[in-house]
Amino acid sequence: MARRRGQALGMRDGYLRSALSRPATQRQMDVLAAFVAAGGSVHDAAALVGIRPSTVKRHLADLRARSGLSTEQLIYRGRAEGWLMVPSLDPQASSNPVTPLHGTRR
Repeated sequence: MARRRGQALGMRDGYLRSALSRPATQRQMDVLAAFVAAGGSVHDAAALVGIRPSTVKRHLADLRARSGLSTEQLIYRGRAEGWLMVPSLDPQASSNPVTPLHGTRR
């Protein structure tokens, strides 16, 4: 394993890559869930959450920066670990359609 100044690469301030250095906000998690529910469309996710597409991109970029994972890896990890809930993908929640989570600012 490669090392840099006494630390293995992939380590940052003692944290392993993909370990969130600070917890994601609920808003960021809402945006990630909307992105999945929208089939990976930034514009559709923005419409679901009621924000601009550029804000969706910013939230996703921040999540990637915090974790060191790609958006695809974040989605996989969130679904596998149970912290990413997407009503349109969960059979028990299928009766509840995805609705805007907040006001419709634009």
